[in-house]
Amino acid sequence: MTKLNKIRMKLYSAFGIICLLLVIGAGFYAQGYSSENPPEVVMENVNIETYNAAAPTVEQELGAASSPVIPFDTSIYGSLTYGVGDYIATSSSGAASTLAFSDLSTSFISFTSNVSAYTFTMPATSTMFGFLPHIGATRKWLIHNATTTAATTLTIAKGAGMDIVSVTTDDDLIDGGEFTQVTCTRIPYLAANNEEVMCIVDELANSD
Repeated sequence: MTKLNKIRMKLYSAFGIICLLLVIGAGFYAQGYSSENPPEVVMENVNIETYNAAAPTVEQELGAASSPVIPFDTSIYGSLTYGVGDYIATSSSGAASTLAFSDLSTSFISFTSNVSAYTFTMPATSTMFGFLPHIGATRKWLIHNATTTAATTLTIAKGAGMDIVSVTTDDDLIDGGEFTQVTCTRIPYLAANNEEVMCIVDELANSD
């Protein structure tokens, strides 16, 4: 082998080593770059269909200690059942009484009067605020005059700081065997009347 050929072989070998090192270095650089800067994926005009199997029904008792709050509008695709799971059945021989917080903690009150005319007075606003914590809050109760004698009446009267409204002036007078639906809403304070709760009553007679 001539001296010129030896020089050429050394140059070719050196050039090959340099190329190999460049390729290896480029590979390490690409790997590091891809791990730190993952490529962006752009999807255009892709139709995605999702199939949701029917979810199992889950029933859960919610305790009074932790009251859930839903702070936004809610759409329910299905039926809604609400109300506490008990009722109050009571009677009295007196002429009047004021409903207590415990009385209104249920959704249904069945009352049997032992006198010809009895009056339920709604609690004062200090008690009603426990059910109506903010302006616009609304709660509903169903009260039954369980007396079988039609002439034995039950009157729903307003408490301190509230008003009772109805379609007619006699809707707050419930005859024996009839029902009344009491719907109370907390309203902005009306200084002229010293009112912060408005309750709607309606006398519900048997229609059949």
